[in-house]
Amino acid sequence: MPALRRARGLRLAPLPGLPAALLAAGMLLCHAMSWGQPLPQPVTAGGAGNAWTSAPTPPLLPAPIAQALLDSGLPLSAVSLWMQAVDEDRPRLALHGDTPRQMASVMKLLTTGVALRTLGPAYRWHTAAALAGRLDAQGVLRGDVHIKASGDPSLDSMRLAEALRVWRAAGLREIRGDVVVDRSVFALSPYDAAAFDEQPLKPYNAGPDAWLLAHGAVSLVLRPDLAKPGQARVTLSPDMAGIKLDAHVTLDSQAPCGDWRQALQLDIDSGPAQRRAVRLRGRYPAACQDQAWPLRWPAATENEHSARVFEAAWHDVGGRLRGQVREGPWPTHTTTPWNEWVSPPLAEVIRDINKFSNNVMARQLFLTLGLDADIGHATLDTARARVSDQVRQATREHAGAASPCDGAALQLDNGSGLSRIEIASAHCMARWVQVMWADPLMPEWLASLPVAGVDGTARRLGVAIGQAHLKTGSLEGVASIAGIVQSQNGRRWVVVVVVNAPRAADARGLLQATTAWAADHP
Repeated sequence: MPALRRARGLRLAPLPGLPAALLAAGMLLCHAMSWGQPLPQPVTAGGAGNAWTSAPTPPLLPAPIAQALLDSGLPLSAVSLWMQAVDEDRPRLALHGDTPRQMASVMKLLTTGVALRTLGPAYRWHTAAALAGRLDAQGVLRGDVHIKASGDPSLDSMRLAEALRVWRAAGLREIRGDVVVDRSVFALSPYDAAAFDEQPLKPYNAGPDAWLLAHGAVSLVLRPDLAKPGQARVTLSPDMAGIKLDAHVTLDSQAPCGDWRQALQLDIDSGPAQRRAVRLRGRYPAACQDQAWPLRWPAATENEHSARVFEAAWHDVGGRLRGQVREGPWPTHTTTPWNEWVSPPLAEVIRDINKFSNNVMARQLFLTLGLDADIGHATLDTARARVSDQVRQATREHAGAASPCDGAALQLDNGSGLSRIEIASAHCMARWVQVMWADPLMPEWLASLPVAGVDGTARRLGVAIGQAHLKTGSLEGVASIAGIVQSQNGRRWVVVVVVNAPRAADARGLLQATTAWAADHP
């Protein structure tokens, strides 16, 4: 064995869960034998050492991947890995492929893929508005405006402003009544933003809402104040009606732009509901120039964030509201809406979900997949059942066959991956990626994934630049990638790597080594 180590230039060390001798044999076989041919299966024969049977099986790990795993210090038992050509029915590389694991945001591949296959790339959300009163020639409505929320994931502040400008262009200037929002399309239990990781202000913890505006979040935008030298100018984006921003932040001309939030103290008071204050104190490095601090808004009521954002946006386009924004039913006598807000097509929406790993948008889409037309609303239970069934049916080789996603190999929660009970096996995920590759809508789905070294959450991946479309996943104790890698000679590989371990953050080298190996492998 020492001679073989020197010949290959490999540094081998005992690996948790695997004898060094077996690891060496697996790595050397990967180099010495053609990956296009089946390899024999190692077995232990009594106490006589290793023998080989004729049953074909992929080798354990190629040398660069094995070395990256050794360098990470992660136990072999914590890693699942699957690599398979898109046009082959057997993996070239498989490690703990059928072990269910948390995959974090990689689970969005299931939600977005099922949505494309069932709703279609041109699907749009329609948010209807109706007038309950007379609109006069001066643009005054003496009555309420009713809004039928649709669960649209894409109503950010810019699209909201555009929609309200259409209202103004249609002649509405002043509402002498209320804005009444029907949010019944989603039937949800009360949401606890602190339940996942006790970080309720993190924007990724925003919960789903039938009338979700600006992703349930707000950003504190900081920049040097040119009118007040030595001071930082702080604004809220989007504006929120009834919120007082109390900011006193001085510029630090010496500090580098590192973790600039550490020198700031933020406080958002809890009431009264009609008027709340955001207080910000501290120092801000001048070297940072313009920066945004995104926050999930800690709403006192389910409707508070959307109501404040709507009121401010309506005011900004020159509108006036005499009443309030409140929740209420859509009028039963209304047959034709006065106006509709129409979302971008689904093919565009899933780009935001996958490239930027937007959790709350994924949750919105997941619930949309659970919409029951007969009862008029969606539930999480319905969404879980439908998406699971779609994935399992699609990943069967033929009718009646087993799926690698059967049973415990797939368990869904909210469709975003931000969950400790949402799990899948690497085999299940790889088979799903292969299904989507063969789907007629593959181009739309693939284009929604981050490109390695180029954009989205894969922009910092320093290997296979421009050659891989990969969804990334990261939680405390979880690191993962899944997608399609194109090799130098044009062959495309399904690649899935998942690590579940307390030190999963140390798996970056392993993820990169696997991606690079696929990109370089013929």
